[in-house]
Order: sequence, then structure tokens, then C-alpha cells
Amino acid sequence: MDNNAIYYGISRLYDSFATATGNKSRYFFMYDIERDIARWSPEAVSDFPLPGEMVHHQLDTLRELLAPEDASAFCEDLKAFSRGRLDKKDTQWKIRSREGRLIPCGVKCFAVKDYAGRPSYLAAAITSRGFEEHIDSVTGLPDHVKFMEHLKGLFSVGRKAVILMVGTSQFQEINALYGYTFGNKTLVALATRLHELAGDAGLLFRGQGPMLIFCSEQMNQEELRRLYNGVRNYSLHTLSIEGIRLSVRLGGGIVGADDPAVDVHAVLACLKFAQGRSENAAGGEAVILQNAYMSENKGTIELVNAIHTDVEHDCRNFSLCYQPILKMSDSSPLGVAAYLRWECAPYGRISPAELLGWMEKDASFSKLGNWILRQALSETVHLLKEYPGLLVNINLAQRQLEQPEFRQVLLNTLKDASFPGRNLCLELTDRCRFLHPQFLQKEVSFIKSCGTRVALDGSCLLDLHLVRSLPVDIIKIEREFIMNLKRNEKDRSLLKALCGFASESGILVCAEGVEDREVLDMLRTYRIFAYQGYITSPPLPIDEFEAKLKTL
Repeated sequence: MDNNAIYYGISRLYDSFATATGNKSRYFFMYDIERDIARWSPEAVSDFPLPGEMVHHQLDTLRELLAPEDASAFCEDLKAFSRGRLDKKDTQWKIRSREGRLIPCGVKCFAVKDYAGRPSYLAAAITSRGFEEHIDSVTGLPDHVKFMEHLKGLFSVGRKAVILMVGTSQFQEINALYGYTFGNKTLVALATRLHELAGDAGLLFRGQGPMLIFCSEQMNQEELRRLYNGVRNYSLHTLSIEGIRLSVRLGGGIVGADDPAVDVHAVLACLKFAQGRSENAAGGEAVILQNAYMSENKGTIELVNAIHTDVEHDCRNFSLCYQPILKMSDSSPLGVAAYLRWECAPYGRISPAELLGWMEKDASFSKLGNWILRQALSETVHLLKEYPGLLVNINLAQRQLEQPEFRQVLLNTLKDASFPGRNLCLELTDRCRFLHPQFLQKEVSFIKSCGTRVALDGSCLLDLHLVRSLPVDIIKIEREFIMNLKRNEKDRSLLKALCGFASESGILVCAEGVEDREVLDMLRTYRIFAYQGYITSPPLPIDEFEAKLKTL
């Protein structure tokens, strides 16, 4: 396996672990036991004499980093983890700082197992007792935990704030080109300039990763936009580190937090969404979200907060609806597509797909995805007695697939529901195409090893390499494409070519969003195996769906 694939595998697990522990521990690492490679958190690299985030020869590094007795104890614990005799352990280490001092730390170690139950990785969350808690050592700023505590404090006394998150994805490139020390100096320079421009109008925090958060009770959104533009102009045209002129592209998200009932995690999720949208879709212009109705009254922070809260409370107020999938040849039932619904006063019934951008920034998203999988299998398994070939289609999001426990969750869910893998089809959603190709290939291969089929969401067809390289069973043509067929000759030619490619490759094609007879008759002239849409039935609760199925 090449180093890029190894690094990606470690980083995928690291990111999941960092999300789970980031509010509790300042330092952490993910360790590939077999290859003796670990990824450490940036804060650990800043405070301890580590060569970088990705560390080869982890055991030798720890022998130099830890007090001798702690290094010896870790080597013994590692043997127990590797042999499956130990799953987790709380311990104490003394870790050498860059100044040579031994810093007392509390350490929680966890074994991370592969789908066969073998310990493959070791995760460690480290809490220092020798540095000031929740103060970022690079910038000297209070960290994101302090930010959330500050925001909770404001909300507790009914005060409001406007918040700016500034950051860039270029730091990975900067670190690779110039080193972590240079990257740290770049972040400090941006923080210094932000502080100079803002003065005493608010408080500045270090967010997770290369993010800065500015929280103000005095400024309004337009003033915060001008503040961001000042920092942005500096990063593009003036920033210089060690005599090297840099041009750093920033993204800025602004959120008006004026409802004390909103959970601070929902505010943070909206900030991340707005910052990411600014950097990736708005050309660096500030993106503003506020507690006012937007996008037909469905894009508010209150709504995100309500959904987040319900996910954390065992996915209350969520339900599934089902739409039949029929064979094109004779309109007989082939499968069923599961769709998520959320209903809560005063918002009414909403499809969370309308808020996907916000939800995918929330750590609770994978929990919701796992609930959908469990719920869909438990609600449809009884149908297999009468329809033994029925294929249950469920969306699989990037956030789920990235979780280190995904494989075990899939196996356990199939087992607990007594659901045959051959009756399940997992549909990769659009964002899955941003995963590392080798990782995605391995996960798809694992899914298929369970007997489960894999479908590609129609939007993934934008990446032809993905279609060619993944061993998928089904390609789904999305509704927007289907509805244009009557008036767009180029779309018809493209569909013909795609159906030909799929047929030659042994891949089935399913048309989504078929709503009228004219479109259905047109689709029958192509090599399309199945279709679904309102022409047959809208998505229905399971009882109504079962009754509808009997009429088909």
C-alpha cells in the first residue's frame, strides 16, 4: 500500500476521533499499530517536540517523548491491546515539552478494531495538567471550548452576539511547503491583524484547526462583514512571513446569535457551514446566516438547533417514508426507497435534505444516518416474506462512511434486524465522491462483500472516473435530469450514451422522479431497468406503503 493511502486511512480515523474528543482533550493521536505510524493533533505538534502531525516510528518517538517508566508501561499496554486483551485504559503520562519539562498528563487509550474484530489502531486522548487549560499555545487565544462557554454564558443572561468565523483550507498546503512553524506564524499573523482591526469590540478565539472566531456584542452584521473584508484584503495582498510574500484565500461566515434557546453546537455548525460556503462557493465573500427566516422559512438557526436537539434525543420526531421502485419491463415491484422526514411544531413536516449543508457540518449527522439504517431495516424486514426479492434502498452519506465504526455498524444492523444483505442497496450520496478514491473503493468492496448492492446517486455522474472505477450495481438518474428530457435533446443523447455504457458494464439504471406518462413512455425507449416517482406513489409511511404495494 502506498503512503498516501496509509496516511488517508489514518487521517480518516483521526478526524472521526478528533470530532468525538475535541471538546474534552487538547491533544490526541491515532496510531496504526502494524505500520508504526501515527497522526498527532496540531496542538501536540506545537507543544511537544514532534517532527510533524504524521509521525513514522511512533514507538521510538514515544520512548524519547515520555518519561522512561511511562514509555516502558506503554509498550506493555500496546502488547495487550494488540492481542485483544485490552480495549481501553486510563493512565498517566509525563510528556516532555519543547522546553524539556516533563508535563503531567491524563491519557485515555482506546483500541480501534477492523470489521473482523482485530485491533488495528490505537487512539489516545491526552489532557495536559501542566499547561493552562483551553488556551491555544500557538496564538495564545482561548480555544473553541472557551468560545462555547462564553456563548453559553451570554445566552444564560439573555444577551445577543454576532459571530465571525474566518479560516482557510490552504493551511495544509502552507504546512507542506514551508513547515508547521511557518504555518503557525501565518495563523498568528492573521489573528493579530483581526485583533488590530477589531480592537475592543469583541473577543477573539482560536477555533478547531486553522479557524479564528470573533464574537461581538457591539458590532452588527454589516460591521462584521467590513471587519472580515479588512482581514481578507490583508491575507490576499499584504501578508508576509519571514520575508515570504503569501496570498491566502480566506472564507468568512457570519452568524447572528440572538436566540438564547439555541444550542451553541447548532451555532457552531452554522458557522462552519457559512465559512465553508464562503470559501468554496462564494469566492471568499462573507456568507451571513441569521435568526430570521430564509429560503422559504426553512433555513433558520432555530430550525437547525431543533433538528440537532432531536437527533441527540434518540432521533425523536424523525420518521421514514417509502416509495416503490418498479421494473420498467412490466411495472412490477422491484424495491423500495426510504426517505427521511422530520415533523415538529411550529415548523411542520420537513425533509432534512433541504438542510443537508447544515447537517453535514454537525457531528450528530452520522448518528442520524445510523438511525435511518436501523429503522428502515426493522420496518421493512417483514415485507421480505411476501416479496423475497425486494430491494430496500437507503442513502449512505459521506459522514457515515468516514466513521471508523461504519463497517461494524452495518454488520450489527443487518444481524440485529435479521435482514439479508442481498435485499439491501446503499446509495452513495453526492459528497461521497470527495472521499479518497482508494478508501472509497475499499468501503464499496466491503459493502458488496456483505451481499449488499451499491448504487450511485445521479449527481456522482459528474465524476466519470468514479463511475468507471467503483464496482457499483446501480446508477440512479436524478429527477432534475429526467424532467428535462422532453425539451433537451442533448440530455436525451447523454442518457442514451450513459445507458449504453451501463448496459455494457453490467450496471442497472434506475430513473428517479418520474411524474407523468409521457416521460415514462420516453424512458421505455432507453435501456433503463427500473423507475420510481409520483407517477406510481408519493413516499408513504410504512403501513400505507405496504397497502400500496399490494395494489401494484
